[in-house]
Amino acid sequence: MAHSGPVTDHQRLWIAVLAVGGSRPALLCGLSALTVLGLRRFSRSAVHVLLPAKYQDRNPPAGVIVHRTRSLPPDDRNESADPPCTRASRSVVDAAQRARSDDEARTIIAASFQQRLVTGDDIEPVLARMPVLRRRALIVQTVEDARGGSETVTELDLIVVCRGSTLPLPSRQVFRKDSSGRTRYLDAFFDEWCVRIEIDGTHHMFVAEWWQDMDRHNDLATPGEILLRFPGWKIRYRPDEVAAKIRKALLDAGWQPSPNAPD
Repeated sequence: MAHSGPVTDHQRLWIAVLAVGGSRPALLCGLSALTVLGLRRFSRSAVHVLLPAKYQDRNPPAGVIVHRTRSLPPDDRNESADPPCTRASRSVVDAAQRARSDDEARTIIAASFQQRLVTGDDIEPVLARMPVLRRRALIVQTVEDARGGSETVTELDLIVVCRGSTLPLPSRQVFRKDSSGRTRYLDAFFDEWCVRIEIDGTHHMFVAEWWQDMDRHNDLATPGEILLRFPGWKIRYRPDEVAAKIRKALLDAGWQPSPNAPD
């Protein structure tokens, strides 16, 4: 019996793979593959499908973008997925290099780490197999920062601020037990100088979230610790002000800049 209802997102993905591939080894790739593998909070209308380079493109359905590649080893394929797609590590790299902007590329990488779809050890072999890659330097650096604990774009932005201002790099996602024994994570912590940084996204502006954050920060307070709080937008758009606040807190706590570091 023919299907008469509206086409679901899942069916649309299968239609794209079958229409492009037929008997050929077509796979969902990039953001389309990551969606199948569980990435949340990303929605794109276009469906991305990958073909080996030796195959010519067929006329894909509307809304389907076909990519061709000379590098598609078995380790990059997840043919048991529903629908078949590239593995998460390859999908992250492909999605980042085809993102609409550098910021979107960084967001995709950070979200994939945060949602535990990939680790740095997963992505390194993919990068080694793909020496010619758009945004290679950005992807490599973002992966390195994400594996170091930066799991949001604002945390990545904070690391950029510290690097650009010759500040030490903080530890990220340091865990600490609260008064009830639950494990909490600090956004960034300069361990040696006991300077803690918390980054507030837009959701923190709602009253309920604001109160919860105050309780959380009070609960995690440690004697002698300096706490700095910054909204995410300030780290992005006023990095010099953020760097100056962090520098002062570190200096007050006993940090000594390298004598060769610029002022």
